[in-house]
Amino acid sequence: MNDDGMLRLHCNENPYGPPAQALAAAAEELRARTAHYPDPGSPGLRERLAEFHEVEPDMVVVGNGLDELLLLTALTFLGPGDGALVTDSTFPGYATATAAARGEVRTVPLAPGLRLPVEALTAALAEPGLRLAFVCNPHNPTGQALGPQEVAGILDRAEAAGVVPVFDEAYMEFAAPSFESALAAVREGRRLLVLRTFSKAWGLAGLRTGYAVGPRDLVGRIARTKAAVPFSVNRVAQRAAAAALAHPEHLAQARRNNAEARERLYRGLTELGVGYLPSQANFVLIEVPGNSARTAERLAEEHRIAVRDLGIFGLDRHLRVTVGTPADVDRFCRALAAVLPAPAAGRAGSGLGAPRDAQGYPTLAPQEPAALFNGYVGANLVLAFTDLGLWEALEGGAVAVDALLRRSGAEEVKLSALLRTAALLGYLKLADDTAELTPAGRELARHSGYFTWGVGGYGELMGQLAGVASGRVAFGRDVSRDGRQIAAGSGSVGRLMMLPVEEKVTAALDYSSVADLGCGDASRLIRLCAEPGRRGVGIEIDAAACASAGLRIAEAGLADRLEVVRANVLDHVDQRTFPGIDLVTSFLMMHDLFESTGDPAGVMRLLREVFPDAKQFLIADTVSQDWPALRGELPVFSLEFELVHAFMDTPILTADTYEKAFAEAGLQVERREPFGSPSTWLWLLRAS
Repeated sequence: MNDDGMLRLHCNENPYGPPAQALAAAAEELRARTAHYPDPGSPGLRERLAEFHEVEPDMVVVGNGLDELLLLTALTFLGPGDGALVTDSTFPGYATATAAARGEVRTVPLAPGLRLPVEALTAALAEPGLRLAFVCNPHNPTGQALGPQEVAGILDRAEAAGVVPVFDEAYMEFAAPSFESALAAVREGRRLLVLRTFSKAWGLAGLRTGYAVGPRDLVGRIARTKAAVPFSVNRVAQRAAAAALAHPEHLAQARRNNAEARERLYRGLTELGVGYLPSQANFVLIEVPGNSARTAERLAEEHRIAVRDLGIFGLDRHLRVTVGTPADVDRFCRALAAVLPAPAAGRAGSGLGAPRDAQGYPTLAPQEPAALFNGYVGANLVLAFTDLGLWEALEGGAVAVDALLRRSGAEEVKLSALLRTAALLGYLKLADDTAELTPAGRELARHSGYFTWGVGGYGELMGQLAGVASGRVAFGRDVSRDGRQIAAGSGSVGRLMMLPVEEKVTAALDYSSVADLGCGDASRLIRLCAEPGRRGVGIEIDAAACASAGLRIAEAGLADRLEVVRANVLDHVDQRTFPGIDLVTSFLMMHDLFESTGDPAGVMRLLREVFPDAKQFLIADTVSQDWPALRGELPVFSLEFELVHAFMDTPILTADTYEKAFAEAGLQVERREPFGSPSTWLWLLRAS
């Protein structure tokens, strides 16, 4: 609890504080030696840590919290372009540290159900150019911990690939003892780094003390980098941490207190019908209906409780809640009950997600059972061709099957089965041990991005429609989507179908500065500002994307003219405005912004406030089909796009809804262009 009455359940602090002996040691040090610099090498604390963990002192380096140690580790082991592996939706410090070292952030998406992607992470360790792998264990913000066999598997693959795994164990003292296997691996001589902190279970967050344990050569290299900031760990912190280590019973009690209060929180959430992930840490990831940012805001404003909205982690509709005292847990559950919206049958949009009494739908020409089933097979075949790189290999005409084998790395029998299936479906011609796309195959290749998006990105959700419809499973908790495949599919469609339209429209615009909302890796921002003299700002919520954008901008030599801001534009960009921006762009994300507030016109008015001088807005998005008016064949993409969004409770709105919102915000439609995909439009708006 702060002096202002705010209950802090957003920083994962220990509500019981540090051992009394640590406070006494800190007070004595403060009284007696405040005028003296600390010992830069922290020898006393390192010796106590070495004894505590049964290693040698030169296997320990101390830093000003884990944030400094992450930065020192990145600066030590990464150079420009070197890769650092992280999971999606985790502590942003890994990406920030990597970007500071001018490294390349490589991400592995969480597995379905927000589970740790152990297999994918282990496989990714073999990627060329990878130097570090940051493994958050227990994972922040999901609270999951790796078992000993999973840790061993990561170590085996990392050592074979020459990658240094960095296990961030900030929350390990709260986990069951059976999960503490990484430090044992250090004692066995394995090549890894383990990061620990005194900020969490030890209760010394205000004194900022962390440490790394690992082989002498790795730790020694970090220590040499740290010599640039020799006095970063103050003497009061060193003394308090050393004194705390003499009282291991404090950790045991912290673990018991946390486990009991955590179970109490689980019971409270279950009574409220709120989903959560079981945790090995002192926080719990929960899923709330509606806008999680607004829920967090109401908890703070109306109940003086701070929790962490995880939109910044890429986990919309999720909050991370620190496990406090039993009284804290009860207070939080009462407050959450007060701010949760009343249960609803589902949020209605337009198109497939419209209310029951919406305008009637036509019965179109049926898909024959064989065509329907073989279409399912073909859709998965298209994704397999994409993942194996076969479409690109077949672009130039007939290709030897041996060359396809070498390019794809597939087994001969299995690749042959794929090629024969493509031939039977009419997309490939096989002759003389060669393969060649038919005209239909070439057209299918042009549309392959839809299949990457729909089959790869949303395949799991499509396979669980009955479970989600009946409530047996929940999207975001039990069922997830593959963000990497969605991004890859969207990128493919963007390059092949949308980019020509974008280039045609932007070539006719007169602007000197641009803001791109949801800038991703800054590719579009770089295109828009390629002409000398133009400047721009990209706004992006994902930490890894921001890091990638920074690197791409630097590589393009545009760092003096382009800026990337990590923020949610609906949070008024941290109350910041951007005067002097002529053009604001937003591509294929406006439906998410509209859904978050339920007020499309309000979103557009907010954008005008954030960019007060913008005269032009370039907005692209996919809207609902006018299904009742549709005759003839079903278009590609639209049916699944609206279906999955209905199951994610993200309404897809009509084009008229967009244009009404534009008009109410004082924006006139100057140009409206079909934007490559079905029911997708690019609007050029001018401020009135």
